[in-house]
Amino acid sequence: MLEHDTDGNLDHRFGLVSVGRQNGKTKGVMAALIGWWLTGRRLLTGEPQQVMSTAHTLLIAEDISKVLFPILEEKFGFKTYTSHGRVEAYLDDIARWRVVSASETSGHGTSNDLIVADEIWKIKRETIEGGLLSTQTARPRPFAFFTSTAGTQESEFFIRWREQGIQQIEKGKPGRLYMIEWSPPPNSDPTEARWWAWANPGLGITITEQELRDKLQFVERGQFIRDHCNQWTSAVGAWIPHGTWEALEVDDEMPAGGVLAVDTDVHDARYCGVRVAQRPDGKLQTKTEFVVESAEAMWEAARVVMEDANVQLALTPGLFALVPLDLSRRTKDFGQREMTTYTAIVRNMILEKKIVHNGQMSLTEQVNRAVSGRVGGTITLSSQKSPGPIEQCRCMVAAAGMAAKPVGNVRKPMIGTAR
Repeated sequence: MLEHDTDGNLDHRFGLVSVGRQNGKTKGVMAALIGWWLTGRRLLTGEPQQVMSTAHTLLIAEDISKVLFPILEEKFGFKTYTSHGRVEAYLDDIARWRVVSASETSGHGTSNDLIVADEIWKIKRETIEGGLLSTQTARPRPFAFFTSTAGTQESEFFIRWREQGIQQIEKGKPGRLYMIEWSPPPNSDPTEARWWAWANPGLGITITEQELRDKLQFVERGQFIRDHCNQWTSAVGAWIPHGTWEALEVDDEMPAGGVLAVDTDVHDARYCGVRVAQRPDGKLQTKTEFVVESAEAMWEAARVVMEDANVQLALTPGLFALVPLDLSRRTKDFGQREMTTYTAIVRNMILEKKIVHNGQMSLTEQVNRAVSGRVGGTITLSSQKSPGPIEQCRCMVAAAGMAAKPVGNVRKPMIGTAR
């Protein structure tokens, strides 16, 4: 995560670590990072260093100071200060570390080389993106580090940044975000002990299997899954049964043609395109073709897919109104009415194993987390009830619903006259 060149320039701008509770995030990772930054990083760059760490409460944020303050005082000559509302360590004017609670005013008036935020599942997006990260704008070599266990549908910041990390992993190209997560596969049964090590690298060191068995027996199930399996729990009403989607994975290449459905997330900050095409065996196969961060990149990505003249483009009403002229001839729109029509149809196709996929991580997660709601006696997908983004799942349903319609040559009637 801290790879750098000989001048101290980091390869990554952000770090994100997701792991089960009590696996050493505070003492093993965060304290080590802050301690090195105040000492070794300062020597590496030759520049004064400002550090700020936070959590959703000051009490939790102060845990790191209890570990580091004695070391900084005894080994490096730092002065420390602890009082109500102020927790700070400093060494003359060359290194300073402030511990604060996460609020919308956190960091205002400061300039920080390192930001460390713990349990980000409970910190508001505005606090981090609008407050803390803004304090690093003028720093020469800034780095922001985030860590947490799985959250809920309210964990807006964590959900968005984790999605970016997953997309980066799927692309197979290094980026400015370094993300690492310990968690079992989405289709695993969290009550089976064989999966617990996937979310708990400290199992057998800081955590015992018996302790997890006790938690499973006495703690509310959803809490156990989030805290100790590091999985995002779906609300009641998941639209397909557990493990159904994973059983449909194939290694076959994606067929040509079909329907490319494009949608955006609820904040209009990320655009995705999912294509569904018919296979020679009559089944439908689906693939996420792109996930991009701007409308301009979305249109360009759609053009690339539509170089195949047999691909039809499907857009939500808002995007349909803005479709470029060169894409409009093969474009149709889909909205809530179509989603209400297609959801039950596509669900049945999944249950009947008439849809397959290539096991893409982000698409699999979104299909598994999607929650259904009822509209007029039938089901549809609900972004509000789902614990995280489901735009790829929505696109898959729309594209599959359209691609499932039989396509043939409809002959026009011949009109003639008798003499």
